[in-house]
Amino acid sequence: MNAPFRAVLLTVLISGWGVIPALTQTAIVIPANEAAQHVTVEGTVAKVFTSRNGNTFLDFGAAYPNELFTGWIPKDSALSADPALWSLRGRRVKLTGIVELYRGKPEIKIVSTNQLVLE
Repeated sequence: MNAPFRAVLLTVLISGWGVIPALTQTAIVIPANEAAQHVTVEGTVAKVFTSRNGNTFLDFGAAYPNELFTGWIPKDSALSADPALWSLRGRRVKLTGIVELYRGKPEIKIVSTNQLVLE
């Protein structure tokens, strides 16, 4: 199964959990080969956490290990040092990027502030 199809399938599955809206108000047409890069996830950040190895995680829906979705920021990203990340707990946030599975849970790697929008 190719990556864009998996991303769309994952989006449909997650939307049943209420994390990703199934439909948007306006239709945006994008080429099929770019579909995986245009997934947007919206939800409330339950916990912000930095691991021992320096990666920062935004857990949506519930704190780890019961999170519904995770946004993760690599330790070498300039964004990982931003103290404003800690203010996201309890806030509604939109993440845009490629959805991948890590240990059976969906996540988006955040490498740019353009991927993160406060609601």
